[in-house]
Amino acid sequence: MIMPTPYTRGLRRTRHRNRRQFLWSLLVLAIGLGILWWQQQSSLHHPELLSPSSAIDTSAYIAERFPGSPAIHVMFGVPRDANSDDDILIQRPQYVLSYNPSTRCANWVCWNLSAWWYGSAPRHRGPFLPDPLLPPSIVPVYHRDYTNSGYDRGHLVRSEERTRSIEDNITTFYTTNIIPQHRALNAGPWLRFEEYIEQLCKRSERELYIIAGPIYHDTARTTIGSGIRVPSECFKIVVLLPKGRGKESVTSTTEVIAVRMPNRANVSGTWEQFVCSVADIEKATGYRFFTAIPDSIAQAWRYRRPIVPAL
Repeated sequence: MIMPTPYTRGLRRTRHRNRRQFLWSLLVLAIGLGILWWQQQSSLHHPELLSPSSAIDTSAYIAERFPGSPAIHVMFGVPRDANSDDDILIQRPQYVLSYNPSTRCANWVCWNLSAWWYGSAPRHRGPFLPDPLLPPSIVPVYHRDYTNSGYDRGHLVRSEERTRSIEDNITTFYTTNIIPQHRALNAGPWLRFEEYIEQLCKRSERELYIIAGPIYHDTARTTIGSGIRVPSECFKIVVLLPKGRGKESVTSTTEVIAVRMPNRANVSGTWEQFVCSVADIEKATGYRFFTAIPDSIAQAWRYRRPIVPAL
């Protein structure tokens, strides 16, 4: 039998201490991850946003009443498709998006828009930036990936739609919020539609809920930079409500505008000529929108004859 010595007793105590420290570190890490998961889940499920209320302050915009809440952007539900493996959900106070590491573009971006979001913050003048909320395992897209590609860095959430603060505006320059667009589209009918939306907010005091993203055709697999896939079309869906109104006030007759625009070098014309049904976009993308509202209302929105509300 080997008798313990002062050295072996000290070594044993050190091992026990190290083991306790390791276990405590694991426990702290688990608690931290649990808190982060809870915050992410709860931020998309704000009970006051998702439940009807008879005491709604319609004198204030939704973003004014719930500052900093990503839930306002996905109030009508997070878009879903048959394969969630290529949906990396990124949520921030300015918008919520699903990023696809295969196409290296967003599958979709959802955002709330009203006159409240417009301000005097200057447009970001530096390069487009990698998204700091992307998981570390995902190689980000860089500004240089678009340089000399022949395509614009096309915003999904428009820079001018986030000018309330410098921070808000910078988030529109994250590369998860851009897709390759031909200049003719980005500065043509796509821009004209963005300007129409801006007037709806400022002149008509509407509360808008927007979904936008790319559409890919199986036969078109053009890429730029480090494998960024160029979309064949770009889509945008806009739900229009009165100021301060949200999910609680939607009906089958709520105004909805949807457009599909070809991403071609020769695209031209007015944005109105690209109006389509929501069902057309769902079929083209494989995504189901409006997953958190009654199906009878969602169905009415999907198949209604396209409309263009007057300003």
